[in-house]
Amino acid sequence: MWMRFLNRLSRWRQRQTGPQRLLKWEYKVVQMVSQEPADAADASRKLGGTLSPEALRNQFPEHYGTANGRKQINDFLNVLGDDGWELMQFQQIGPLPLMVFKRPKQLPTEASGATAVEAGTASHAG
Repeated sequence: MWMRFLNRLSRWRQRQTGPQRLLKWEYKVVQMVSQEPADAADASRKLGGTLSPEALRNQFPEHYGTANGRKQINDFLNVLGDDGWELMQFQQIGPLPLMVFKRPKQLPTEASGATAVEAGTASHAG
C-alpha cells in the first residue's frame, strides 16, 4: 500500500516539475508622480550666474528640457515592455495614477546560471 502511494506521489511530483506546470508571475507596481519641470533661469540665479540658463539647458536637457510628458510616459512603458513587463491595471489613487505590471517569473537555469522563463514561454494573454 505504501509503495503504491509513493509511486503515485512520485508521478505527481514529476508532473508538477515538468514543462506542463503552471507559469509563475512576478509583479511591479509603479506610482506616477507629477513634478513641475525644473527652471533653468532659477537654477542659474541660485548658482550666482556661473552657468547661464542656456548652458544648463544644453548640458542637462533631461533635467531642464521642455520634454513632452506623454512621450516620457510612452518611452517609460516601452522600456518596461522591452524587459517583458505587461501593463495589467491602471488605477487612479487620489491625484496619482498607479500602474500594475506582470511578467513570467525568471528562474536561474541549473547549467549556465542564466535566467530562463519558467515553462519555456514568455508569451501570455492579458
